[in-house]
Amino acid sequence: MWPRIRLDIGATDLAFAALQCLRPADRDEAQTRLEELWSPAGDALACHSVRSGFDLLCAAQAWPRGSEILFSALNVKGMVKIAERHGLTPVPVDLDLGTMGPRLEDLERAITGNTRALVVAHLFGARLDLDPIVAVARRHGLLVIEDCAQAFAGDAFRGHDDADLSLFSFGPLKTATALGGALLRVRDPALRLRMRSLQARHRQQTRRSMAVRVAKFAALKLLSQPGVLGAIGSS
Repeated sequence: MWPRIRLDIGATDLAFAALQCLRPADRDEAQTRLEELWSPAGDALACHSVRSGFDLLCAAQAWPRGSEILFSALNVKGMVKIAERHGLTPVPVDLDLGTMGPRLEDLERAITGNTRALVVAHLFGARLDLDPIVAVARRHGLLVIEDCAQAFAGDAFRGHDDADLSLFSFGPLKTATALGGALLRVRDPALRLRMRSLQARHRQQTRRSMAVRVAKFAALKLLSQPGVLGAIGSS
């Protein structure tokens, strides 16, 4: 018997994660090393999740209430809720089912004088051709945010060079999961500094909470092994 979803993490990684939970660490040093590894250009920002990174963006931008954020229509509900919590108006843009990206004609029609940004998600492991989408956004002075949570494949892809922000997730169901965490590229240094300053005020995740998380997913990993799952299913 095979599980529908398999965690993309091995026993060695889980053991390493458990060991690290027992060791005191320098958070700032670890964050610096991770960000430098992710983007030698110096524009990376490590966050708790893609959603917490998007929340930092909305807070740092402080757009007027009622400002519109365009979203490619198939998106994570949590991202929409974050925009709403900041008093912003989410506007869905229908997808071209051939590319799974927003239809350009619908994108043009959705833009108003109140529109501030566009959030485009790369879906189901595919990568959109962002060039025409960026071209439309630039004509209207919009911030381009690409949600790459489903697009990481372990290669050198770190987002489209012309996107203002590229958001990558390493949550439990993602490729090469770290059981949580996100890495962002924020091209505007001033915006990145504001986001980093806001993040510094957030409560830090404890080693204990991470240890509980590691233990939970280690158990799920064990239970998802075909032999174990088959034994459970036949009992």
